[in-house]
Amino acid sequence: MVVHGRVKNGVIVLDEAVSLPEGARVEVVVRSQPSRTGETMSSAEHERMKELLDRIAAMPIEGSDEPFSGADHDSILYGQR
Repeated sequence: MVVHGRVKNGVIVLDEAVSLPEGARVEVVVRSQPSRTGETMSSAEHERMKELLDRIAAMPIEGSDEPFSGADHDSILYGQR
């Protein structure tokens, strides 16, 4: 289960009510620091996102001279024609 929240006056306040049993163990992961324009990415997250977008941009564009098209998707995955 993932529950989101924010820190207010040094206390974690969840965005929604959650019923947990007494003594339940929880894990708190700080994703980013809030900014005026919304959430920000760490430099490592930013570099990873840039790397992924660069890989996507380098992929060939499907054209009429390509032997495989998106229309062949189901036949390749499921053996249907």
